[in-house]
Order: sequence, then C-alpha cells, then structure tokens
Amino acid sequence: MMLFALRPSAPHRTILVMMALFRTSFRALATTDSSSYRLRQVQIIHRHGDRTPITPLKDEAYWSQLLIPPNILQKIAQGTTVQREKITTHVAGGRGPFGQLTSLGLLQMVQVGTTLRERFEELLTSDNIRVFSTDFPRTIQSVQGLLSGLFPDGLTANITIDVRPSSWMIPDPMPRFTKEQEMLEQQLAQTPLVLERETTLRPLALRVTHALHEFLADDAHDAAFGVEGEHPGEASIEIQPLAWVQLAEITKCLAVRNLLPSSITPQDQEQIAAHAAWRWFQTLSHPRMAYLGMHRLVQQQLQFLTTCDATPMIVWSGHDSSLIGLLCAYRLERPSSWPEYASFLCLELLETTTGEQYVRFSLNGEVLQSHWEDDDEPWDMIPLEVLQQKVSTMGSQSESITTK
Repeated sequence: MMLFALRPSAPHRTILVMMALFRTSFRALATTDSSSYRLRQVQIIHRHGDRTPITPLKDEAYWSQLLIPPNILQKIAQGTTVQREKITTHVAGGRGPFGQLTSLGLLQMVQVGTTLRERFEELLTSDNIRVFSTDFPRTIQSVQGLLSGLFPDGLTANITIDVRPSSWMIPDPMPRFTKEQEMLEQQLAQTPLVLERETTLRPLALRVTHALHEFLADDAHDAAFGVEGEHPGEASIEIQPLAWVQLAEITKCLAVRNLLPSSITPQDQEQIAAHAAWRWFQTLSHPRMAYLGMHRLVQQQLQFLTTCDATPMIVWSGHDSSLIGLLCAYRLERPSSWPEYASFLCLELLETTTGEQYVRFSLNGEVLQSHWEDDDEPWDMIPLEVLQQKVSTMGSQSESITTK
C-alpha cells in the first residue's frame, strides 16, 4: 500500500541516507558464503523508531507537533488487530505527547520493513508471519510501519499484533518478575566497579541535570526507569541528578533537533550515552541477571526455531532494552554504540542439505559472534542444539556476588 507522502525534512533526509547504508550492509551479509545452507526461519527483534522524550518536558506543544497525524495512524493500522488480555502499564510508556513515536520514527520503520523485504522476500507472505509487541503505542505503531514497508501493496490477510508477552520482552518489567531479580539488580548496582564509575561521573550527572532544569516538567524526576540504582552521594543537595537513562534519552532527543543547551557539549552527550549503555550491559551481562530478565523470551524464540515450518517469519517489536537483554542472553558481541532507533536484531535458522541446523545472529546487517564462557572460540553460526543446551543451563542457578 502507498502509506503516505511526506517531503523529507533535513533530519528525515539524514535518516533516509542512514537507512540506505543500512540496506547496503544487509545485502553484504546476504552475499556471505551461505550457498550450502537453506534459510528456514528468521526472527526479527527491532527497537521502535524515533520518539519524543519519555521524561516529561515543559514545552508539550513543541513535542506534540512531532507526533504522527491521526489519519496516518489509522492508515498504518489497517489490516492489523491488537490482541491483549489486559492493559499493562510502565513508567517508560510516558504521558501525553511524551514517549510517543514521531513522524520521523515512522519513516524509519517503513524503511526497515523495505530493507527486510529485500533480504527475506522468499519467506514473505502475510499469512505466514507472526507479530509480537510490547504494549506501548510507540512499539505497536512501529511494527505497523514495518509491516507497511514489508507489504507495500497491502496486506492480503489480517495480521494480529500480540501484546500479551509485553512484560517478558523487556528486562525491566514493572513490577519485576521475581524478588530475586529485584534484589540482584540492587546488589549489582553496589559493586565496587559500578560505585567507582558512578562516583567519578556524578559531577557530569549533576551539571547536565542542572543545565536541563529549565526544560524539565515538574514530574520529570518521577519518570525514572531502567535497571540502574540511585546515584551515590548526599541526598540533601538542591537538585537531584536524573537517572542516567533519563539523561541519555533527553539529551539524545534534544541533540537530534539541535536543541541542546550550549553548556552541554556533544562530548557530554556521548559520554552520558556511553555510560548509560555500560550500566545496562554491566547489569544484564551477569549470567543470572540475563537468565532472570530474558529467559522467557529466549525460550519462546527457541521454541519457534524448532517449529520453523509453521511460521517462517516472526517479528518482535520492542525497545533498546530488549536488544541489549538479548545480546547479553545469547552472549553476543557488543555493538560499538547504543542500538539506535529502528535497530534490528535477526536470528536466522539455517539448515544444511543433511539437515543440520544453525542459528546466525546479526544486528543491522552485521553478523555478531556468540561467545559462551565454556567455549574456547566464538561461534559465527551456532548449532541449534548447542544453543538450546547453553540457554537452558547458563545462569539457571543462583550465584553470590561481592558488593564490597
């Protein structure tokens, strides 16, 4: 279907150039020597597109005008049905115009769908695809945009977007799955390495929070989310620093639109984003934490791999935390930077002529190696049976950690 006609603004043109490079990279992956393998299934886990800040800011009118027009939302929803049992809520859902997909974000997701159509066209019909999403408007709209790119001539069958797995598609559901997960997060936040880095970077957090103060709505500090603990230090200061994930997302949203105050440099923004990513990876790289936070999603993905004939393509619409959690759970090499908006992780099930099955991982078209602690060498493609065995055992037992 023709989705809509927009004349790309300068930021939109930049994104379209980036996505063209994305597509070139994915073609490069396709040309690697896979002639002896047959593609049986692909699972795509993507982050939503560009959004407004989750943390509430004062200028609601400005952020509201970046959102997708209602008539476009209605058009991309055609042919899809959202399946839910109950409404799930999360602080990261935002309020009002905050935490919502933008028109730029929708363009990004349509382009991702186009890229995936070119790569996986042989698997693609609208009656053999399953779609899951977290229960956030931005992720539901993102996957609707992706489907518009996958099926530009329109859907030939209704596609259900199942949001029932919402809470186990992210490592930080509210509330957490178990008390053990909650306590382990707190313990990991108190390890010497984390405390040392937090103390070193605390002046940056305070300075940037102070610089952002004029932008923040009254309830900005109530929007903290993620897997990080509180900043170490005295609680009696006039302005408490925002959580690192809030600092990262606010400065990112402002930087994309050239709205950062002059006192926050591009280097500040990069350092904040790098530390926020480090905190997520530091927490979720703990084997037990990865197991507690992502095991249910991983087990479901592996189950689908074993029944590949039933559904050749599966799409999971999630968040950066979904991608980071899976990178840690599958012991994949870390990307050089935080997964950008519209990033996508692929799990490809490849089968030899003799029936042996392997799983290959890639992020935005770049193959990622899987390296488990008990292996001498990383895997470019890991046998499905080996992956199942490792996922079911690594991190399945509780282990103590040293916090002091």
